[in-house]
Amino acid sequence: MRIERVEIHPITMTLRTPIPMSNGVIESTGNVLVKLVTDEGATGWGEGVEAPSLTHQRQADIVSDLEMLTPLVVGFDPMRRNEIWSRMVQAHPSATTAIGAIDIALHDLGGRVLGVPASQLLGGGVRDRIPALTLVGSGDPSVDAEKLADRVDQGFHWFKIKLGMAGPEAELATLAKAADLVGEDGVVCGDVNEAWNEDEARSFLDQVDGDRVRFIEQPVPRSDRDSLLRLAESVPVKLCADESAGSLQAVIGFAGTAVGGVSLKLIKHGGMTGVMRGAAICVTAGLGVNLAGKVIESSVSAAANLHCAAAMDRVDFGCSPANQGVIRDVTESPITVTNGSFDIPTGHGLGIEVDEGMVRELAT
Repeated sequence: MRIERVEIHPITMTLRTPIPMSNGVIESTGNVLVKLVTDEGATGWGEGVEAPSLTHQRQADIVSDLEMLTPLVVGFDPMRRNEIWSRMVQAHPSATTAIGAIDIALHDLGGRVLGVPASQLLGGGVRDRIPALTLVGSGDPSVDAEKLADRVDQGFHWFKIKLGMAGPEAELATLAKAADLVGEDGVVCGDVNEAWNEDEARSFLDQVDGDRVRFIEQPVPRSDRDSLLRLAESVPVKLCADESAGSLQAVIGFAGTAVGGVSLKLIKHGGMTGVMRGAAICVTAGLGVNLAGKVIESSVSAAANLHCAAAMDRVDFGCSPANQGVIRDVTESPITVTNGSFDIPTGHGLGIEVDEGMVRELAT
């Protein structure tokens, strides 16, 4: 069996309700779906998501990288996933989002050919369900408190509070409110998206109760790694590196430091293969794992995230597939949350059926 062609499908995903963050408001995003087709008719789907502020990749860049990678894929056995992944990484190490899209498609295709879920290709499942780490945070404590209470009533009990958009007093109040609502069985964390300098971060973090807040993500710019390390050594709450952990080499660099964990992403680390390698590094180094989708993704990336979460030793910093809240997905049966948790898909490959008619309607 050989890969016969690589189909590239740029699409636009849009949210029902925009998500505010310290670095801007996200309403829609340009994604790229990839379909691999073999000479025996087997197929697999993958996805790349643009993230200018994180990977510096826009949709057109992802398309260009996929066109560049296609000759490294066509004609090769799709079951030799590690070989293909290594070939792509060695040839074009900066094309992580496009590499990730192809890698996801290879796992979908391989699982379909073998008749097993993609998690089986990653070593087998450790869990069948995982709590949904859901985003809250607008800078308005009253609005956020109302949203938190509503989400708790729906069964959610893991929350990531978006920070860096209001004054410290307001955002500390939102963290405290979230911790009160979820109790000892829930998890609360925060994400600053590089909004503070070291002094601002220290002033805020020194007031956070590390027994009630599991971690605070990327409080300072990625360009100031030394500040992140100094803060991690002295503040009372664990810190998580996201933008500062933009490669597997960067993940390795946090081993032996006071940083509590890292955020692994399909678009940063080269798909499912890269994310699982990152998870292995974290387990060895004693780092917590936050497995995060990039807002906004379809059920293709969401399913890939969940299969990785299923096979990891631990995901103690949470998992947040990012297809929730999209106006339209690429499948009639999208990945959904039930009572605050995701079920790991059980079908072959990614366990979802992409509707090509819907893909055409979302085409950019």
